[in-house]
Amino acid sequence: MPANYTVTLKPVYSRTVPTPESVKLPDGLSLSWHQVETLKALQDPNIDVVFNTAMTGDGKSLAAFLSAMTNRTYTLAMYPTNELARDQEKQVQGYKEKFQPKYEPQIHRLTAAILEKYVATGKLPSKLEGMENFSTLYEILLTNPDLFHYIHNFYYLRGKIDNLDRLFRRIDEKYKLFIYDEFHIFSSPQVASVINTILLMKHTANHQKKFLFLSATPNKLLEDCLRNAGIEPKIINPAAVGAYKFESEANNEDWRQISQPIQLSFPQGLEANLRSSYAWLEENAEKVILKFFQEYPNSKGAIILNSIAAVKKLLPKFKDIFEPRWQVRENTGLTGETEKSKSVAEADLLLGTSTIDVGVDFKINFLVFEAADAGNFIQRFGRLGRHPDFETYQAYALIASFLVGRLFEDKSHPLEDGETYDRITFTNAIRDSWVFKNQFEQYPKRWGGIQSAYIYCKLQSNPHMKEKYPGLAQKFGTDIQKALGISIKQMNAQFYRCQSEGKTKIIDEARSFRGSSQLDCAIYDLTNPDEPEPERFKMYNLPGILNNFLFELWDETSFRKKAEDAGVITKQFEKALCYLKLRDYREVREDWHFYYPGNIRELAKTTKVQVLKDLEICQPHGYGIQQISDVVERRKFVCFISDRDTPLGVCPSGNRNYLRATLGLPMHFQAYPLTDEPEDRSPRYTITFGQDALLLETLIWHWKPKEDEGWIC
Repeated sequence: MPANYTVTLKPVYSRTVPTPESVKLPDGLSLSWHQVETLKALQDPNIDVVFNTAMTGDGKSLAAFLSAMTNRTYTLAMYPTNELARDQEKQVQGYKEKFQPKYEPQIHRLTAAILEKYVATGKLPSKLEGMENFSTLYEILLTNPDLFHYIHNFYYLRGKIDNLDRLFRRIDEKYKLFIYDEFHIFSSPQVASVINTILLMKHTANHQKKFLFLSATPNKLLEDCLRNAGIEPKIINPAAVGAYKFESEANNEDWRQISQPIQLSFPQGLEANLRSSYAWLEENAEKVILKFFQEYPNSKGAIILNSIAAVKKLLPKFKDIFEPRWQVRENTGLTGETEKSKSVAEADLLLGTSTIDVGVDFKINFLVFEAADAGNFIQRFGRLGRHPDFETYQAYALIASFLVGRLFEDKSHPLEDGETYDRITFTNAIRDSWVFKNQFEQYPKRWGGIQSAYIYCKLQSNPHMKEKYPGLAQKFGTDIQKALGISIKQMNAQFYRCQSEGKTKIIDEARSFRGSSQLDCAIYDLTNPDEPEPERFKMYNLPGILNNFLFELWDETSFRKKAEDAGVITKQFEKALCYLKLRDYREVREDWHFYYPGNIRELAKTTKVQVLKDLEICQPHGYGIQQISDVVERRKFVCFISDRDTPLGVCPSGNRNYLRATLGLPMHFQAYPLTDEPEDRSPRYTITFGQDALLLETLIWHWKPKEDEGWIC
């Protein structure tokens, strides 16, 4: 058996087509089939929603902004990460320089941090005025879908002082095209949110609005919900119409190369744990990675991992090996803005996490990456081969040996060692062989409809909305019930039951876009000595801190004073669970679990989402944990408790990895061990928090608890 299985991926060519007469392109630029079809669809009055599923690297961004550059289409584009929004801001500015549109659109990026600073600097009364200003000043606005969601769920308003449509009407009237980029990384709560927003806009906008979803992996749940509401999306799929070729003879004026040939290796013997990839990188830093750079000294590379701690611990090791000849940089969720903005351009070898795997375009010919699911694999592998002028292109996929076995050793042999494949065949093999990722299809019916019921009630009871938009509540209610398969009446009952039981925190989770981040802590990060002082103040989740950091508790007053002295806007830290100084990274991942002094068995039997207080944290060594545990104990958390780690018939206690695999839970799903015995080293219960609690409940609420009579384990 070889140390690595290796395959070669053929180059990819995208078909170019004649430029439409109404479009004037810069000299030397031609359009791919999917770009022209996207432009046509956005101009078609019979089409409201467009899905562009072109391959990674085939110019989906240009397809999205072509209308803004040639037809004066005011555009609001939404990106799932701030890093991608920053990258796309540069791209769009580049389009403006090339196309030179006569109306000279003003382009700006808006994030929560930018908005906070804008409001504070301008001494504005609230975020409401800040967002109104942004919508007035900029013809192209790049933001995140979270802000867009909250605008259309009547957040930021000042109670009865403001009409419900004060903010969303201004936004919706200004912009004509709304882009959701890389939407495949989201799950069913975000699908429900987007459907609510689209249907609200459908019945309140004074002109037709266009929605463009860009993703190489389309979201079937989203498509189904749209069709249920009577909205037929236009699917633009170049692969389905032969607009891709994979042979070198395609390299002529009718075909443009979008991906270079790549050699991809799958190392053997990696286990499905956090340590395995880290160990492989330690062992192969010199004999594989450094050797490649020595053989091809003009190379640029990236290492994309799942764990921030792994990146942080590997960074000094790679710096020692590579520098000063090659520059090593980092880009993670804990990296400051200054370093993030420079890292992609300056690094010869970039170590990062999901901040760089979603859509960011950087020039590399060497890639090492982990992957949590098939979509994640395709996304990260798609970072490589996008740019010519390198001598060779090499990737290493660090995935578990059982997955490698499915690809190369099963009877079906989806892949053969040493063979060459086109990208479509290879992608299908990855998707077919991977463990499934749960899409939580029942969430819209179970919890997504809470958003719908809230919107419906507001529309129905608000005099201004009833006068300005006659019949709006009925129209919205009819469409959303079809779209999500819900009953507004039942959703209202669920809504008011939560309220009557004092569980408004559950409603808040259901109405949120990505969840409320109940476990997020404010941190002062001392782990990077070169980081500018203002950028040391961040937010990070408590479980990640407990797993990987050495830290000390800090009081809120001292934290805020130090932050303010550094010129940091402190409003973002208002809901922090606690305030910590991060001093260093642990070499060995720490073991810990949640503890609840009450009757967990009875809580688990209810199979309902709870609002729970008195949780504690237990750690075998107990170092620095008691003060954190005291803070946690005083908080109320939205959570869901399960005493069943697997479906009926298979239930090894405490095996959350088995639970994750069986239910197809995403990589960063907030599922943690829970016990009612402080010294228990193998907790039998699982606790999930926030939006993840709602998601897990939709999967197993119908299971009886494991200890119920009549259930055999």
